[in-house]
Amino acid sequence: MVLHSRVSTLATRQQVGLVLGPALFTGFLLFPSFNISPSANAALASTLWIAAWWITEAIPIPATSLLPIVLFPLTGVVDATGATAPYADPVVFLLLGGFLLALGIERWDLHRRIALTVVSLVGVRADRLLLGFMIATAFLSMWISNSATAMLMVPIGTAVIISVGTVDESDRALVEGDEEDELVVGVRTDPDDRPATDFGLALMLGIAYSASIGGVATLIGSPPNAVFAGIAASRLDVQISFLDWLVFAGPLSIVFLFVTWLLLVKLLRPEIPLDRGAETVVRVQREELGRISRGERRVLVVFTLVAAGWLLRPFVLQSLFPAITDTVIAIVGGVLLFVVPVDYENREFLLDWSDAIRLPWGVLLLLGAGFSLANGFRESGLDTVIAQGFAGIAGVPVVVLILVIATVVVFLTEVTSNTATATVFMPIMISLGVTLGESPLMLMATAALAASMAFMLPVATPPNAIVFGSGYVTIPQMSRIGLWLNLLGIVAIIVLTYLWLPIAFAFAG
Repeated sequence: MVLHSRVSTLATRQQVGLVLGPALFTGFLLFPSFNISPSANAALASTLWIAAWWITEAIPIPATSLLPIVLFPLTGVVDATGATAPYADPVVFLLLGGFLLALGIERWDLHRRIALTVVSLVGVRADRLLLGFMIATAFLSMWISNSATAMLMVPIGTAVIISVGTVDESDRALVEGDEEDELVVGVRTDPDDRPATDFGLALMLGIAYSASIGGVATLIGSPPNAVFAGIAASRLDVQISFLDWLVFAGPLSIVFLFVTWLLLVKLLRPEIPLDRGAETVVRVQREELGRISRGERRVLVVFTLVAAGWLLRPFVLQSLFPAITDTVIAIVGGVLLFVVPVDYENREFLLDWSDAIRLPWGVLLLLGAGFSLANGFRESGLDTVIAQGFAGIAGVPVVVLILVIATVVVFLTEVTSNTATATVFMPIMISLGVTLGESPLMLMATAALAASMAFMLPVATPPNAIVFGSGYVTIPQMSRIGLWLNLLGIVAIIVLTYLWLPIAFAFAG
């Protein structure tokens, strides 16, 4: 079984990482390998331990994210305040507000209504239906987590696939577990052992890939984007607003979404033998939702106000409230969800704290750890040491540099957490840019975008894993299409960061 082999591999990796992290830390502390200050050496040793545990997932990634609070004060890198303060970086609260909005949208099923509306508008021809699913998925992923988006869209997609008769249930290697909600997945990996047509495969891959592509467009859509903005603010004193990033990365998201759609259509040539089946499924699911509810309307108003605030802040709001930031707007929206009633007599509001406990606190801890690492690099002088280490590659064309960074991060992210990868790379990109006289922002943006462009393996992103678990996609199929997208993504990143970034950030102010 593929699942059992993956579990065994993960367990081995975790066992190795559990020992490797402390071993690297101890080795570098006791036997410094470089002629650097004790503080910088301690920061390096601590970072190696943290990175080893992040990459191998020796313990849960959020738990590893607490290590800077322990290691930095004990080794003299920074004091406890210096280690913990970055966990309250404004970007962490920007994402907190975004997550609250996402929970509000999910609680009232607004995301499902949006998705079904978009899909119903494009028609039921195979290529158009695929495009509709991808547009809906990408749009939702701009505002809510890519995993939540994929988990919403996969059941809708599955219903459509079954209804049009493109896949017989016997072609899905799914076995129900004994416990409630447990699903054990064993998907065949023979590339010739495919469903009756490629529509099911194309639809599932389209959902997975567009969930990642849509998240690229906004600061709250993908954690690596927030890591970029937070470290740019703390290390370079450059404020990247919601609008800045949207102007920069939005075009990539739109163009790459259509490129991905064309690739899926050309390579897989999906067909639907019974168009009416898909139309019926979408219509029935929309009818099940009924008329738009009071909760949906009110959460839509809050969401619209927040999105408008982010877009209009530089032009309108700052003239009225000079200190207002994207973080303030996000938290205002988040608080409003607990204030705006749906049924005041019964004390029902758009959100209750029982809903908020489902927030992805682990992601927020991971972001905080990244900002704490960046602060440790600066305070200990490790960033200067790293910069000096790159002196030997001075003169390398920046395009080549972007190519190397994008390639390394894209393929590294196939087997590691994209947020952890971006977190480790950001301080290094700053040092590299300073040493070579290139824009650190350009190199950081390259790493941030590349961390969201892993399409080959189920372990690369949660959406990939979710569609793999559906039983309609095999690893060879995902790898074959995903390799094309990885390579196209690298090319797109080079064009975007080298040519468009200076223009976009200048335009957005």
